[in-house]
Amino acid sequence: MRKALLATTILAAMIVAGSVQAADLATKMPVKAAPVAPAFSWTGFYIGAQGGYAWAQNDFSNTHDLYNTYADDASYSLDGGLVGGVIGFNYQIKNIVLGVEADANWADLTGSGSIIRPGQYDPLASTCIVSNNPCSSKIDALGTITARLGVAFDRVLVYAKGGAAWATTSHTASNTDFEYAPASYSATTDSTRWGWTLGAGLEWAFFNNWSAKVEYNYIDLGSTDVTFNFVPNYTPAYTSTVDQTINLVKAGINYRF
Repeated sequence: MRKALLATTILAAMIVAGSVQAADLATKMPVKAAPVAPAFSWTGFYIGAQGGYAWAQNDFSNTHDLYNTYADDASYSLDGGLVGGVIGFNYQIKNIVLGVEADANWADLTGSGSIIRPGQYDPLASTCIVSNNPCSSKIDALGTITARLGVAFDRVLVYAKGGAAWATTSHTASNTDFEYAPASYSATTDSTRWGWTLGAGLEWAFFNNWSAKVEYNYIDLGSTDVTFNFVPNYTPAYTSTVDQTINLVKAGINYRF
């Protein structure tokens, strides 16, 4: 009888001790919460490649020689493709993204134009700047140096940009003498012009370090005087004021460090 009572008492004590220990372990070893993924950030340097299409407007005005003899002006458009590279840096504050960016592009924008000069021996002949051939222009490189301001929606960035722009341009005027070819003459001017640009774009980070973008830029290269020194110099050199503006749409991919 005493042995049974003792055994029962020991068993009860073991059960109580086990319950207390289990409760103590539950208190000291809580279940860990699942880790929270860090928020995506646009901060950092990046490089990229891009390509696109551009169209431009080219206007000649106030064309004259040293003797103030005025010639014919012309106005026409240019268009073509471009491809290039970009480098930049972003810094994100909450959902605001500040940045700087520079890009340079090879381009192939070409165009030509002329007007009808009345009262000549051939009233239907098209002409530009004392020549019987249309004027032509080409932009073979262009780029921008801009500041960017954007709003981030996690992995999507909507931004505006503005700053300086440049383009390497050439203009050609020529005259073809159909009766005596050696009497033909022509002139080409080449220069790198600077102006300003405004733009806007949308960028999407499809991987942690990779993003894709689409962007529009407007570039105004202002007004500048160019001089056509004809070779051979059968006619005096002519100076003309040239206005140029460029619109371009581009798409690209960036790698962020």
